[in-house]
Amino acid sequence: MDNLDYIESYFAAEPGADLTREFEERIHSDPGFAEEVAFYLSALQISRESSGLVKKEHFKEIYQKHRIQRSPSVKRLVYYIAAAAVVCGLIFGIYTFTKSDSPQQMADRYIKGQLTSLPVTMSSHSDSIQDGLRLYNEGKTAEALSIFENLSQSNDSNFVVKKYAGDAALRLGDYDKALSFFEQMETFHGLYSNPALLLQSLTLMKRNGPGDIEKAKQLLQKIVSDDLEGKETAQEWLRKW
Repeated sequence: MDNLDYIESYFAAEPGADLTREFEERIHSDPGFAEEVAFYLSALQISRESSGLVKKEHFKEIYQKHRIQRSPSVKRLVYYIAAAAVVCGLIFGIYTFTKSDSPQQMADRYIKGQLTSLPVTMSSHSDSIQDGLRLYNEGKTAEALSIFENLSQSNDSNFVVKKYAGDAALRLGDYDKALSFFEQMETFHGLYSNPALLLQSLTLMKRNGPGDIEKAKQLLQKIVSDDLEGKETAQEWLRKW
């Protein structure tokens, strides 16, 4: 793999700690490679965005610790320091400037991080909700959804059951059903926490049908403007849109 392919593959993915460390060390030890990274980032038009990620003191530290031993041009040195600064930004988690995630990618990441499993409380007896949660966490999502749907039909005022049913439907890819349950959640008022609008926008982003993305964006904007549950997540998604 040549340098261009290597650099492109690095910024096209989400590098782990080991790959990030390897990439940073190569920038520090190989000025030619650092310059290639800098030109690549410049082509992506992010050098101006990343310039503010590292304090001036850290630029000086990079210069002192990793001074190029030969006599580089000023232009080469500037590109080298800029490339090192970008990697330092990545180490601190500032990766989003290198590419713009699609709404579906953001939805996938949220589902994987937040909805892979649901909390099961310890109880001296087994009830249907706990049974459904255990099935959900075991990957038996269809069975879990069946339990949650039955519970919702028998007790239409149970907010938690509707949320679990929506989660299960979303995981199964039944977006219309998931959206229906999350919309029902919106009718519950006075709750301390109600992520109904965030879950609706999540489902729309994942479904990605005609008009879904625009509607999801409108819901996220409402969450932010009305200071509703999920505001921080909504702000993050809107910044990456």
